[in-house]
Order: sequence, then structure tokens, then C-alpha cells
Amino acid sequence: MIEKGEAMQIAVKNKDIFPVEIRELLHDFYSAGFFEESMLIGSWVMPLYQEAFGINYTLRTLDIDFAVKFVYFDRHKKIDLEKVITDLGYIPVMMQSGIRRFTRENFTIEFVVQRKGGRDDEVIQISKWNITASPLPFVEILLGFPFIADFGEFKVRAPLSEAFFVHKLITAQRRPGESKKDKDLEQCSIIAQQLDLGRLKTVVESLNISKKTQKSLRASCEVIDFPPQKLGL
Repeated sequence: MIEKGEAMQIAVKNKDIFPVEIRELLHDFYSAGFFEESMLIGSWVMPLYQEAFGINYTLRTLDIDFAVKFVYFDRHKKIDLEKVITDLGYIPVMMQSGIRRFTRENFTIEFVVQRKGGRDDEVIQISKWNITASPLPFVEILLGFPFIADFGEFKVRAPLSEAFFVHKLITAQRRPGESKKDKDLEQCSIIAQQLDLGRLKTVVESLNISKKTQKSLRASCEVIDFPPQKLGL
């Protein structure tokens, strides 16, 4: 049984599950100390899930997403993560919202952070890393249940598949476009075949689920034909 915040570690046998560009990026983020608390999220976790949990999924994205553990005050030395990224050939692009994304050969890097309360800020400055992040709800589900993928020369922190599954079930119903919603639920459908029900129970029980969130969970479960009773609903 896992505890919230506890990170299980899995040795990655196939070192080539990522393209060279992604592997270089993850290696340099690890060297900068980024994965000590923050993590890789989004669709690029799926190759890790295939290696660690036997979850097979055909990746179809060039977006590279990271969830940042936000600290209001940190005595530790600040790291210029923007320089780490641009040294790899990525170009910063300022969006109208104030978010800085980074692009290289169609790859796009973006950061998200847990939204605090009912605030509707469009951008959060993360001074520790010299980056900006989009504040979104439910990011804490991912950050709260990590695992460590050990590649030998570097390690990557990512959310357990059960946390990713619950997160996607909720956020899929909030997607503005049908294509992204369908993609989220497709991933959920595939992950559902390899869930650890003990870990799933721990994730769900850690949440303070509102009626609105329960409704989202049930709606997504219905689409992928997953029994909501397994979520305690």
C-alpha cells in the first residue's frame, strides 16, 4: 500500500523509450534538481507506463508538460531552468496570457502548477526556477502520488498511473474541445486495464471530492465503461 507523497522507484530497462531530444531534456532537468519535487506529466508519461506497468499506448503528441511543486519561500539556491532549456536549442515564446512556452522542432514545453483556492490568475511566476506556469485545478493529485523512473544516468519523477487516471477522469469533462477530451478518455480506457486497485483506492480516498467532481468522475467512467464503484462512488 502506498502513502501520499511516497515515491516508489522503478528501474527502466529499455533506455530508448524516449526520442533523443526528450531524453536530453529530462537528463538536464534531473541534473538541475527539478525532479526532486516536480514531475513530468501529460502524454509523455505513457512510455514510462509501458515500461513500468505494461500499459501500451501509441503516443501522438509533441507537447511536453511538467507539473511544478510551488514553494512560496525557498532558501535554496535558485536555478535558471529557462537557461537549461534554451541551452538545448529551445526558443522561448511569450503567450498573450504571459506564459512563456519553449519550442524546438515542433516540440513545445509548458509548465503547470496547482491553482490556489478560487483564484483565476492566468500565470504564476516561479522565481525559484525562472519559469512561468499555468495554474490549474487538481494538479495536486499528480504531485501527491509520484514514482521515480531510474534510467541509471538520470531519474524522472512522474505520477503513478492510478493518480494520472483519476486526474484525467476529472479534467476530461472540463476540456473545451472534444478532441482533447476524447484523447484523455482514450488514455483512461487503456490505463484502466492495468490499474492497481489498492493504489487507486488510496488516491481516491486522499481527495475531498465535491458533488461537481463526483459528477465528472461518473460521466467519464460511463464513457470508458469503468465501474464507478471501484472509485467508491
